[in-house]
Formats: sequence, C-alpha cells, structure tokens
Amino acid sequence: MIASLLLAVMPSIVPWPRSVRVSGQTFMWQRMRRLVTHIYTHHDPALGDEGYALSVTPQRAEAWANTHAGLFYAVQTFGQLGLHAGAAAHPVRIRDVPLYRWRGVHLDAARHFFDVRTVERYVDVAAHYKLNVFHWHLTDDQAWRLPVQGYPDLTARGYSYSDAQVREVVRYAARRYVTVLPEIEMPAHSAAAIAAYPEYGCGRTDLLCATPGTFAFLEAALNHVFTLFPGGYVHTGGDEVPRTFDEPAFLAPVETYVRAHNRRMVGWNEILSPRLSTSSVVMAWNSMRRAADAARRGNDTVVTGWPLYFDAAQGDSAQEPRATVHMSTLAEVYSWSIMPDGLTPEQQSHVLGGEAALWTERIRTPEHLFYMLLPRELALAEILWTPHENKDWNGFLKRLPAQFAWLEARGYAFRIPNTAFDVTGGRVVFTAVPGDVQTVDAWTDAERVTVRLSSPIAGTLRYTRNGSAPSFSATAYAKPLALDLSTGESIAVRAATFFHGRAGAATECRIHRISAATLSRTGARSWSALVSP
Repeated sequence: MIASLLLAVMPSIVPWPRSVRVSGQTFMWQRMRRLVTHIYTHHDPALGDEGYALSVTPQRAEAWANTHAGLFYAVQTFGQLGLHAGAAAHPVRIRDVPLYRWRGVHLDAARHFFDVRTVERYVDVAAHYKLNVFHWHLTDDQAWRLPVQGYPDLTARGYSYSDAQVREVVRYAARRYVTVLPEIEMPAHSAAAIAAYPEYGCGRTDLLCATPGTFAFLEAALNHVFTLFPGGYVHTGGDEVPRTFDEPAFLAPVETYVRAHNRRMVGWNEILSPRLSTSSVVMAWNSMRRAADAARRGNDTVVTGWPLYFDAAQGDSAQEPRATVHMSTLAEVYSWSIMPDGLTPEQQSHVLGGEAALWTERIRTPEHLFYMLLPRELALAEILWTPHENKDWNGFLKRLPAQFAWLEARGYAFRIPNTAFDVTGGRVVFTAVPGDVQTVDAWTDAERVTVRLSSPIAGTLRYTRNGSAPSFSATAYAKPLALDLSTGESIAVRAATFFHGRAGAATECRIHRISAATLSRTGARSWSALVSP
C-alpha cells in the first residue's frame, strides 16, 4: 500500500514523550516502540492528517507524521513490509499519503448477529490495512440489534448489543483510528421495528409511516445513537423505498434532527433529492451516476456497490460458499476506480472515498464472514490509498504472500487463491469459457508444451491430468509438466492449492493442439489475463 518513495533528506525532528493523549485515548506508545525504534512528531503540510514518512536501515527504523493516526499507519506499513529494525539489508524510505479520506468497510449485523469479539477482529484487520471507517449496519427487516430505552420489544426476539458492548467496540475502533458509523434503517427495511410496534407501520409490514408517533420513536432511537457513537456521522438508510412513498418528506425532519445534534446524515443514494441539504452524505450503491450527481450538486459522496459488495462470489459459484448471484473477483476490486468520470476538480473534492459492503443474508459464521472479506479487503485498501498512476497489479500480487502469512498467523479465514497456469511451447492463445471464470482453453500449434503452476500463497499445489477435481491425495506439483499433444487429444489439467488442511478452488486449463493455419490471432496471451487469483 505504498504511494511513493521518499528520496529527500529527512528534516529535523522532535522526539515524542513516552505516552501522549489524543481525544481521551492513550497512544499505544510502548507497543509501537517495539515495532519502530524511533517515532517523531513532524509538521509537513503535504503529509496531511494521515500521511507519514518511514525510514528503515540496518541500524534503526524511524517514522515521521503530523498526527498519531499518521504514525499508526507508518507502523502498519512497517509490519506489512515484514521489516525489522536492524534486519533490513538495504535502506527503505517511504513517503505515503492516502488518496481518499473515507476508506470504509461495512458489516451487516442485522441479518446475522456477530459477537463483539468477531466485530473487533473485523475492525482489527481493517485498521491494519489503513481503513478508517467501520459502517455498522444495526437494524433491518430481520432484527433490531440496538436497545432503545422505552422500547423494550425492539430487541426482545433476538440477540442485540448492550450499551456497554457498543461503547467497547467504539473505544476499540478509536484506538485504531477507525470511526464507527452506525446505521439505523428508515423508512424501509423496518419490518423488525414494525413487528415490535405495528402502529409505526400504519398497516404496512416493512415501511415506517410519517406520523408523530413514528418520529417520536425515531428521535428516541437517534438520541441513543448520539449518546453511544461520538463520530460525526449517522447513517439513516433510505434505500429501496416504494416510488409511491414520499421519502423526501419523511427524511426532511430526520435530517434536521440529525443536524441539530451536530451530526451529518448519511444515506443510500435514493435519498438524493432537491429537498436534501448539501450537508448530508450520499452513499452511492447502485449507480456511479448517482455518485456523480451528488458531487455535482455539492453533496459529499461515498462510492460502494459492485464490485465492492463482498457478499458476491469470488469465483465459480459451484466451488464457493453461499453468496449472491453476482461475482466480484480480487482483480475486479483492484481494477475499480472510485472516482466517477466527468467531474471538475471542485466536484471531485466531494468524492470522499469508497466503502465495501458485506451483507450477511447468507453468512452465518465468522469463518464465512472473513472468507468473503479476505483477501478482497486488501485490494480495497490499495485502491482507496494509492493513486491510480501508482497502482501495480503485478506488484500487488508479489506482496500478497506476506499478507497471507500475516492473516494466517492471526487466525483469519480467507479465500485460498486460485492456482495459476503458465503454458509455453510454440504459439499459445487463451480463451475464456462462457459462464466459467476458473476454466480456460489454451490453443497451440505445438506438439509439446510445458505447464507451470504457481500460487501467491505458500501451500501445496496438487493437480490431475484427466479433468477430475484435485483432492488431498492428488499428485503434488514439484516441477513443470511436460505434455505431449502429438496424438491430437486435448489434455485437461486441473489444479488447486492446499493450505493448512484446507483446499482452494480448482482451476482448469484445457489444452488443445490445432493447426497453425487455424490458430486464432485473437485471444489472451496469458492465463492470468483471464483468471483472477
């Protein structure tokens, strides 16, 4: 996640004290001191509030930043690089500034409940990769997870978070420079609230109606949110409201109430209307055009939606755990651009950043949750931090093994990457198989080809040559495969990476020999151009 190298000489610095206070939180100096031997405050306007400079030599490691957040990010980079003070063979100098202010990840705890320990681990991995917003989706049709005084039936039918647990998560996130964004859905996606208090639905089952009683209930809920969450934003939903419902009229008093309590309202892109004030933030989930519309109007906007919906499958559905019918591969996330096209520099300033959403209708366990999150969150972190001109897909892949080692050491579940193929010998053209993103046809005029297998994770690669799925007993890959195509028969090689008792998804290369005259000049020149890790 490195934006640029620091080539200039470091300016003068002032040592930090052993412990300092920021917004009531004790800076974890002792822990950081074990990682970086010298940490300094430093005023450099170009670094802003979150940038930093890092220098590592064989003798020492040093970090500079304007703020504690910048120093925290310097330490995360230090850890991601796998460096140790006194162990760097060559000097490393980095100057790093985030591209976007809003670098978020969302968790739907309404569809399925996740305990505080899981939530804190979710925040941990986000902070390690320099994400700074945790969007906590707390209410929906399925459940209401936040108690509200005077409304006990809201949480009587399922799990919910106590006030003490919410405060614990908020403090935990703050120590990692992550702001918690609470979401209370309204007016739609409110079946759980209406099941508890039918009078607020006015005969509807999932849509709050605009009555004094409803607004009194929402004010009580928001007051509780204001008490528990000190951040400057409150998400009030606003998506998927029937067109016959006057949503702008419903949200106008809600927005006024939120503003009166020194907060900014955040809502899904359906809230954008002439009645919305420019102080509210529009979260664009189903259209980049809506993000552009918001920015042109003067509303700050945050981009999410495909491919940043991490409840989508990461590969062929037959080999993946339960997911939506959509697909979002690691490569698609990395190639995504947060900035809508056609905006002026002034309008671009309203694009705060981006956020990945993880909806949990189909996700019941922490293992499934983190599998869907990782490693796509690493690509998300990079596109939100690194300028487009400095993005490097091949460089990102080379840095993945160290990150997988970090995740594995901390017990995070993650998707084992696809095994990659490299086919050489004569001319080779690769074509995709319709409806299948992990099988590729390779066409060649050569009688013999060599197949090399690789994976960005330090596991055991196993393969078959008859098209069957590799199992734990399949042949372990030890050297390149020499294949004879002189008989004219096609050969299907399937491979998978096995790691710590888990099998990754199988990828397949179907290799065909055809005449030089019929060998197409169209198609991809490499396997990796068609299949994401």
